[in-house]
Amino acid sequence: MKKNLLKVLSVFLISITVLNCGGTKIKEGVVRVGYMPYYASVPIQVIKDKGLDKKYGFEMESIMFPSGGPMAEALGAGEWDIGQIGAGGMSAIPNYNAKLIADVQYEMDGAWMLARPDSDIVKAGTNLADWPEVIGSAETLKGLTVLGTVGNISHYMAIDYAQKFGLDISDVKFIHMETAQIANAFIAGEGDIACMGNPTAAMDIVADGYIRIAGLKQQGISQQDAMLVNEQYYESNKEDIVKFMKAWYEATAMLNADPDYEFEMTKKFYTESGRQVTDASVKQECDFNSYIDASNFYKKETGAWMRGLIECYVENETMGSETLVALEQNIVTELTEQAINAIK
Repeated sequence: MKKNLLKVLSVFLISITVLNCGGTKIKEGVVRVGYMPYYASVPIQVIKDKGLDKKYGFEMESIMFPSGGPMAEALGAGEWDIGQIGAGGMSAIPNYNAKLIADVQYEMDGAWMLARPDSDIVKAGTNLADWPEVIGSAETLKGLTVLGTVGNISHYMAIDYAQKFGLDISDVKFIHMETAQIANAFIAGEGDIACMGNPTAAMDIVADGYIRIAGLKQQGISQQDAMLVNEQYYESNKEDIVKFMKAWYEATAMLNADPDYEFEMTKKFYTESGRQVTDASVKQECDFNSYIDASNFYKKETGAWMRGLIECYVENETMGSETLVALEQNIVTELTEQAINAIK
């Protein structure tokens, strides 16, 4: 099973490298922001609505991607300059020297692993003293079929979850599918466990009676998406990066300060991104999460979550240790700190 996952991830990384031949098309004063339609990117809506790009002297173009894999591929093809990405960053950083300039979330929950209420894994209950919210056992997990997306946070959850029971990801059958397909496939009866990287979909399924057996926060590896910058753009457009980060941190401060405004902007962002959401699920997601802003930036180590993610893959022999070396070389916070100091 590990060889199969290595093969899938290798094909994924090769496809990224091939796409890298496109080169970056840089426009002075224009910041092309890559994003996915999730909570990490809601500040983009605030920047648009409040005209913060104009305030800080740049023009923002936003480019949406369905998940981290395609987004990382597009970075290699030079299709965006700066953006918020999760596990997809672990391929973008070593393959293209993408710069990790900041983390995005201060708190995050909602990326969950779910099982059916009558499954043996739910019946096993809680058995891990260090992770009292994690449900299951090695005996009930081994051999199960797990739905998720190779190379993103759902894959990371599954690897870490198996390891917590002394197992390896090869001890389960991990079925790769795109993030948007997982919920429907699981509801239709496929798989034994669904790894949900989409918090809104995860909360909707739990509301229908499915059981959360684990999750990034419950497993002690709560997510902090990274703000990545294309290497060429970083070297030639430092001034525009600082301007964008000023707008970004003004937006995150506004969202952190006002729960009603956070709800309004999150719902608007999802709606304009083509997602169907309920007020209840949006409110719950907002309650779960908050952003890093200028006031709390120094309270957490930038890049720590990405480091833990890559270490997990290295330990699982899915990535080489050189990936960690590339990460350390590409964590650069100088421009972010310039932006923070300018708006404090």
